[in-house]
Amino acid sequence: MLVYKFGGASLKDAGSIKEMVKIVKQCDDNLIIVVSAMGKTTNRLENIARLWFDGKDFEDQLQELIDYHQKIISDLFEQHVPNNLNSIYEDLWQKLRETPSLDYNYEYDQIVSIGELLSTKIIASYFNILNTKAHYIDVRSVIKTDRNFKQAGVIWNLTKRFALERFTFENYKIYLTQGFIAGSTNNQTTTLGREGSDYSAALLASACNAQKLVVWKDVPGIMNADPAWMNDAQKIDALSYQEAIELTYYGAKVIHPKTIKPLQQNKIPLYVNSFLEPEVAGSVIGDIDDTQNTLPVYIRKQQQALISIRPKTPEFVAETDISHIFKLMANMHISVQLAQMSAASFTVCIDQIENMFDPFIAELQSDYHVRFNAKVEIITIRNYNDESLRRILNDNDVLIEQKTRKTAQIVRFMKN
Repeated sequence: MLVYKFGGASLKDAGSIKEMVKIVKQCDDNLIIVVSAMGKTTNRLENIARLWFDGKDFEDQLQELIDYHQKIISDLFEQHVPNNLNSIYEDLWQKLRETPSLDYNYEYDQIVSIGELLSTKIIASYFNILNTKAHYIDVRSVIKTDRNFKQAGVIWNLTKRFALERFTFENYKIYLTQGFIAGSTNNQTTTLGREGSDYSAALLASACNAQKLVVWKDVPGIMNADPAWMNDAQKIDALSYQEAIELTYYGAKVIHPKTIKPLQQNKIPLYVNSFLEPEVAGSVIGDIDDTQNTLPVYIRKQQQALISIRPKTPEFVAETDISHIFKLMANMHISVQLAQMSAASFTVCIDQIENMFDPFIAELQSDYHVRFNAKVEIITIRNYNDESLRRILNDNDVLIEQKTRKTAQIVRFMKN
């Protein structure tokens, strides 16, 4: 049994979906297909959710979303659109007619999750007209979580139990389900964090003891830099689980940070293949010795903030201060990208999260003197050498440079 995961780029239009079907048809094994929302649907739904929650007009964005999906539907089905697709927006319309609660994260999950439901319903209908038996499963009945909306924590024992009950392969060879979304124990819709479809696929692969997980993307495999940033980026053929965890921790976008652990526990390899060239070997993450790999890997995270914190009284920064600051960040779900300490101050680089940054700064200012640079970027170089450092340190806009044996990090003003 295999698990295939298709991201938004491989579902962005009718042509991409037809290519996805070709890939699926070439697989002779039992298969679980996990799909994301189509194209930039999640971004559109995030904009709609924010406007609706703030009481602003969202009609134009909603119409763009509907027009985008209708174009895909008309291109896929031409004149024979299945009747069940006429009502696929009803859940979204019904939600947007309601008055928002006071909990934005809850409302976010109820609206943004609809992207995955739209994509799976359209693809399931397309499989049906091709006489390809793909059984539709609503993953919210399988992956069970707590009620930490936007970043739900998975309840593993329930998830494994329901996965084995639903994905039996007794009557079906192919199952189709959603990534990114899940359900709480009281059946409320939750999400697993942005780009969480990889994680969903890994959970199902681990629960069902898959032979392998294949993530289909619009890149040749795992690259040593974002090709949109560095046009000479190279493919990494193989990575160990541990090195993949390191790269995702620092912000590598190819794989969701939580994806590796469920696979590592059962030694399930993860393949990253190109849906544009499915016959070409991609990259593999597995139980591999890659300690001799010296290719520098460049990871760029933008929209960061560099914050320097010092006590209001003329004292050293104490362990209690550090504990207090980290507890505050944990409570607000703020990730630390870099930390540096001196006798009198503590400096951190964090994600500048919308609607979280200003409250975080305000909370700090009640106890500390705070200075910060907003809209900076952090560059991490794994396996750095002199040449790779020169490539990044080519001007004097660097705010912090920090190096360990294998990793260099540079915080600098954000560039285009």
